[in-house]
Amino acid sequence: MTMEKKRILILRACGIAGETKECDNIKSQSELYDLEVHDFCPTTNKELFEILNKGITYDYIYLSSHGSESGFGNEAETLDILWFDFGVELCSSMCMKEDCIVMLSCCRGGLNQVAYDLFYCCTKIAYIVGPRQSLYPHDMLISFNILLYNLEHRNVDPIVACEKIKQGTDIRFICFDRLETEAETGYIMRINEYQRQWKETLNEAREKAHEPLVDIETENQIVENKIDEK
Repeated sequence: MTMEKKRILILRACGIAGETKECDNIKSQSELYDLEVHDFCPTTNKELFEILNKGITYDYIYLSSHGSESGFGNEAETLDILWFDFGVELCSSMCMKEDCIVMLSCCRGGLNQVAYDLFYCCTKIAYIVGPRQSLYPHDMLISFNILLYNLEHRNVDPIVACEKIKQGTDIRFICFDRLETEAETGYIMRINEYQRQWKETLNEAREKAHEPLVDIETENQIVENKIDEK
């Protein structure tokens, strides 16, 4: 029986000098490991959403973009989206396979609140990997080269694969594990900050994706209880 190829979605959503070579390299490396590559350059939120809704499911998503603790966008400022809204669209589009790994080639892409937003919105994300510091494309490139090499060629656990980056380059990357992250006090406090309207929008996406709904009425009380237990 022939095994289905793994797929990676590369999103070139930054527009800075060096991005083309960085993403071209990631594409070549992925093809070397026999991954099926889907490579796009969205310039607006609408184009990004259309890409996610093509009916294809991915094992990896590689996002190249300008990032902050609240969202990401491109150099031309024609694409600008909150991490929470991106997570909602990832859920609604059903574009990820189970245990998908999201790689954030964004400055500050490894911030905790980014992982909190994406994990909360989409249950199919198993790991999120990104930098703890602002980096140039050549730093991003070698870091994700090391990660992919260890994940795909050596079959190393994602957390351990991420640790190899600092060992080889002194560049600070972090890999968030969903199961560990959801138990953190910071995660619990973060989801308590979300507006009711955000949660209602997320529930619409989850209903479409046949995912369990967020219990908006009782969640805040549950969060308060968990914080007290800590």
